[in-house]
Amino acid sequence: MSSIKLDINNLLIDLENQIKNASNDTKIIEIRNIFSKKYLAPLYDDLKQIKNEENKRELGMEINDFKKRINTICDLAIENFKNSSLNSSNVIDYNLDVETASFKKGSLNPVTLVANDICSFFRKMGFTIQNGEELTSVKYHFDALNVPEKHPTRESSESFYVNNGTMLRGQCTEGTARALEKFNTSNDIRVVTYGYTYRNDDDDASHSHQFHQLDFVWARNGISVRNLKWVINGLFKYIFGSTSKTRYRLSNFPFTEPSFEVDISCPFCNGTGCQTCKNSGWIELGGAGMLHENVLKFAGSKLKTGIAAGFGLDRIAMIKFGMNDVRMVIGGNDLRVVTQFGNEEID
Repeated sequence: MSSIKLDINNLLIDLENQIKNASNDTKIIEIRNIFSKKYLAPLYDDLKQIKNEENKRELGMEINDFKKRINTICDLAIENFKNSSLNSSNVIDYNLDVETASFKKGSLNPVTLVANDICSFFRKMGFTIQNGEELTSVKYHFDALNVPEKHPTRESSESFYVNNGTMLRGQCTEGTARALEKFNTSNDIRVVTYGYTYRNDDDDASHSHQFHQLDFVWARNGISVRNLKWVINGLFKYIFGSTSKTRYRLSNFPFTEPSFEVDISCPFCNGTGCQTCKNSGWIELGGAGMLHENVLKFAGSKLKTGIAAGFGLDRIAMIKFGMNDVRMVIGGNDLRVVTQFGNEEID
């Protein structure tokens, strides 16, 4: 058995003397490591050589006690060093109460404000809200929506393709196709899809190649055009106020039958005609109609009727906040526009 263990008290006194000369807590840790390697580690080697269980247990207890006393001495020294450092005159006196310049809140883009309002309207009606997939497939974008093989929107001059089977969505109606398939066993499907959409279009005061769209679908047996107009009229009055006027024009979309173009009276010219409304007195916001039976069949749904509509959020924001150019709201990069919708000082 090593004679080192018989002189533990003197060794600990030597440890304390070494620590007194330490300049910082890192040095104390270094002294402990060197001391343990020199005096504690050999005792474990002695322990392995002992055959008598009683002697082995006795030495084991002494080793553990030695280790605890080493750690206690070093930990106490580190704590004392830190306390003395905090009270030292060399410590910088920080003033946490110094006044700073006032900060301003960030602002939400007008399109985000409009999207939040519309989603709030549909949530109250029990709709599920989703963003959907910006990178989608031809299956959900065209095939599931009853779009013919030779339809112009399938051409690369109209849509952005990644490859033959993958593309950027040109409307959020592809989210409708996915929702109908996902909930095809339900007898009451209510889903809203909104987010960025992309079309190969020229940019002008009312068009953009990248824009925000919102699409809703409500499928259940017995639902009709009357329900469709009730929802849309209610939505626009919720957004624009009770005096807003809505116009429905017969149209043709592959995924709805009958189909309608939905317009709202131009607020910039009060219906007399201007550059924004192209002198028509109306601004087109989107399309709507009764779901085509082929769309429901493709989704595997047993439902026979449904309503759907899709609207441009950028145009809605433009109308609601009195902007005559859709490029002012797309992208949210013009601080002169965005800062009008927030920037309150933070107390």
